Amino acid sequence: MMTRTWPLDGVVNFRDFGGYETEDGGRVVAGQLFRSAHFAAASAQDLEKLHALGAQAVVDLRRPEEREREPNKWPGDRAHTISNDEGQAEAPAHVAVMMQTDLTAEAVAHFMHTAYSHYPYEPRYHDLFRRFLQTLVAAERPVVIHCAAGKDRTGVGCALALWALGVPRDAIFADYELTNTAVDLDARLPIVQATMEERMGRKVSAEALRPMIGVRADYLAAALAAIDARSGSVERYLETEMGIGAAERARLRARLVA
Repeated sequence: MMTRTWPLDGVVNFRDFGGYETEDGGRVVAGQLFRSAHFAAASAQDLEKLHALGAQAVVDLRRPEEREREPNKWPGDRAHTISNDEGQAEAPAHVAVMMQTDLTAEAVAHFMHTAYSHYPYEPRYHDLFRRFLQTLVAAERPVVIHCAAGKDRTGVGCALALWALGVPRDAIFADYELTNTAVDLDARLPIVQATMEERMGRKVSAEALRPMIGVRADYLAAALAAIDARSGSVERYLETEMGIGAAERARLRARLVA
C-alpha cells in the first residue's frame, strides 16, 4: 500500500495526493502531487528531503500577512512560488468572526461551512486555484500546494485537481479526511488554542476550537454545493472559472494518469 504521509520534523500534513484510481480505470501517478501545511519551521533534514523532491512550483494559498508572519523555508531556487498579495491589511476571516461570536463549537462549525462555501469564488482563492490547476497542466516536475495547516484551502484545491483527473468523489473525500489521521490533532489543539488566545486577546475553549483544527466531510461538501449552485457542476466550474475544459483535462490526464 502506498505511504502518503512524509514524516518531517517541522512540517505537518505533508503528503502525496496522487496514487488514486480514476473512474475510467487509470491511476493518478504518485510522486507528482503534494499537499502540506506551511514550511516556516522546516528543519535542516526537512529541507534536504524537500530539495530532493525537485518541485517545479509551490502554490502558497496563505494571505500576505500569514506569509509574512511565518515565511516559507523552501530549499533552493528551482521551484517557482505562486501566491496572491491581495488584501494585505485584511484581518484573518476566522479571527474576525470568532471575535463576534459566543465561541461555541456550533458557532465555529457554522463559520467553517461559510468559509468553505466562499473559497471557490473568493477572488484570492479563485485566482490561486486557477493558477494551481493551470500549472498542473503544463508542469514537468512535482507541484506542491499548501496553506497554513494544509487542510481547508488546500483541501478544496486538491479536491478540484483530483476531480479534474477523474478521481471518484468518495476517494476525493477520503483524501481530504486524511488530515484527521495524518496530524496529531490532540497535540495541535493546545498550540492552536494558545495562538488564537494571543491574537484575539480573549479565552478560547478547546471544545470550541475542535471543529476548526480537523476536517469534516460536510465542510468540503459545502464547497462543492456552492459550486453546483452557482456554476451548475464541478465540471462546468473547472471549464468556465478555472480554464480547465476538455482539452486541458485531456492534457492533465495524459501527464498524470497512467
